[in-house]
Amino acid sequence: MDFIANNWILFAALAAVVGWILMSELGRLTQGVKQVDATEATRLYNKQDGLFVDVRSEADFNKGHLPAAVHVADGQLEPRHKRLQKHKQKPVVVYCGNGMAAGRAGKKLKQEGFEQVLQLKGGYDGWAAAGLPTERK
Repeated sequence: MDFIANNWILFAALAAVVGWILMSELGRLTQGVKQVDATEATRLYNKQDGLFVDVRSEADFNKGHLPAAVHVADGQLEPRHKRLQKHKQKPVVVYCGNGMAAGRAGKKLKQEGFEQVLQLKGGYDGWAAAGLPTERK
């Protein structure tokens, strides 16, 4: 208690960070989209004819994306999702830059009737940091 009283600013910052982490995790869990790592995403792509969907901006997509990824910006997912209709029964791995926006996009796809929607853990940044192949437009 003395530590908290003497370092209340530090304690408040710690509480804010812990609160932010908890809110992020609760948001991810309530979206209902399972996360997969790069190894599992690659397996789904290769063995089950999966699809990678990039929901980042077009500029980021052009700088680099996962192999054969389809670009559908997060804000344009609903009007342009018709390009994805033939993949409703196949695994669809959604990703963004770091994993935050992909959950929202995955939830939208699930609501549209896509059966196997997954989120890439760590997003594009995690994929690239692992040294996995990327493409440029």
